[in-house]
Amino acid sequence: MSEPTARKLLLDLVTARPRARFSIAALCRAGEIVGLSAPSIRMAAQRLHEEGVLERAGRGVYLPRPARLRTYPHVEQWTTRHRSRVPWTGRWAAVENSATARTDRAVLRHHDRAVRLLGFHAWRGALHVRPDNLRGGVDALRRTLRDTGMAPDAVVFAIDRLDPDTDRELRRLWDAADLAAGLDRTAEELTRSRERLGTLTPEEFARESLLLGSRAIATILHDPLLPEDLCDPGPHERLVALTRDYQDAAQAIWGRLLDLDGTSRDDG
Repeated sequence: MSEPTARKLLLDLVTARPRARFSIAALCRAGEIVGLSAPSIRMAAQRLHEEGVLERAGRGVYLPRPARLRTYPHVEQWTTRHRSRVPWTGRWAAVENSATARTDRAVLRHHDRAVRLLGFHAWRGALHVRPDNLRGGVDALRRTLRDTGMAPDAVVFAIDRLDPDTDRELRRLWDAADLAAGLDRTAEELTRSRERLGTLTPEEFARESLLLGSRAIATILHDPLLPEDLCDPGPHERLVALTRDYQDAAQAIWGRLLDLDGTSRDDG
């Protein structure tokens, strides 16, 4: 498992507990648990404060503002996004961004991240496609893509009535067996980790759960939610249920280690 950076650690904490109050001491303690230095945590906290993701609420106290993160509306739905599937009519959704300057690396990076998060697959040239099987159809995808970082000059549209050969070509873009295997592997890792809970110290489980929980949520978020015609939804739904239970256990331990119990706020 890859080691967390100070920034990634703080982002994981504030998105997991968006209504908590974090003292800098608690954040540094979290860093200590995963092997990160206090100076690196303080620097990451300062940068997130400058970006508006952490708001100061007194000396050495921060309030999370995860909504400032462009992808947060997508991330916070990891437990429910599978419910956005609707029956598939065979129509496709497409994003085309050939008008985006290839030299604008920041725009391209945000665009690529947005289309990947929404389950699009590269097809031809600057064209990405996915089955049009999510609630709200192309209009909802267009809004979400814009909010998530799609290139401003990209075009979102539907593709219908393809010839059979081209339709088969699109269906083969995804390896359904590989997608299911990845979901199952992650589910097995969570199960083994949960079984070890009684043999680990709270700090050991906290560190392990941070890495595994973060990876499990990323796996869920990057699953394209293909229609049942193309991919069995069972592995995704099982992983969501396992991850929800795992995160509940992990958050309880993190809360005790960082003394976060009773630090939630009611600020509307």
